[in-house]
Amino acid sequence: MATLAVAMKTATHPATGQAIFELAEDEMEIGMGQHGEAGTGPCKLLSADRTAALMLGRLLEAVKAGQGDRLLLILNGSGATTLMELYIVLRACHRFLEAKGITLAAAHCGELLTVQEMAGFQMCVAKMDDELLRYWHAPCQTPALTVK
Repeated sequence: MATLAVAMKTATHPATGQAIFELAEDEMEIGMGQHGEAGTGPCKLLSADRTAALMLGRLLEAVKAGQGDRLLLILNGSGATTLMELYIVLRACHRFLEAKGITLAAAHCGELLTVQEMAGFQMCVAKMDDELLRYWHAPCQTPALTVK
């Protein structure tokens, strides 16, 4: 599994309430750590389609995924990103993968681990086979995920 994050609004420090890093209103940063660690540097805001393509390009290379492979995709909201926004990114990911001949075998969107007041999301991908998909779809009940 490989993971990459993007921030569109800075997180705040829980003790001071101050911004952990600076981002202009028209900027985002890809590669942010879960707690505001620096990424690849700020860039201008991109569309959901362009952001998904950029992130997936890096993640597919990291897991060595290509045509004919099946993927699990998890989109984790950082706290200030709406579920609707995550679904828009999911749609962009599905279109991108379909064009590459890669099957989106399973997906999950939601807030599993958040960062105080940060807007953005983490994208996680993993190559899947029949055994791993059986485990992914197996019944479970946890505070973060329930599968019946």
